[in-house]
Amino acid sequence: MSSPYTPPPPPTAPPPETPGGKASIGMDANIASMICYLTMICCGLGIILSLVFFLIEKTSRLLKFHAMQALLYGGVWIVLGIVFRILRTLMYVGLGGEEAGLLLSFAVLGVQIVVALVLLAFLIIAAINIAWNIVNK
Repeated sequence: MSSPYTPPPPPTAPPPETPGGKASIGMDANIASMICYLTMICCGLGIILSLVFFLIEKTSRLLKFHAMQALLYGGVWIVLGIVFRILRTLMYVGLGGEEAGLLLSFAVLGVQIVVALVLLAFLIIAAINIAWNIVNK
């Protein structure tokens, strides 16, 4: 005699998320990720946009990752700017505003410019990497 019980079918795993694809905000996740990086050039806009994407995105882990990475990048940029500003002020005030203080203050400003250019290069590399993923999709 056969049993009236038939086992349920085995559960199927949800399909793995492919990189890119549509985000819950309605745009392609790769493009939204690239926008997070490119708007970091305008510091306030990039931080606000990345924060909005990070908070409202529900489906795309790719977009959440890049939004968080852009937020951390913007935070590093701001912290380094504050540190360099304090260093320049301490150099100038600590040496009484003399020529040596002014010269050291400009030296710190030069280092700050080099660091800013390196950070900008990393920002451009990140945006190009996302754009490369869009093209080779």
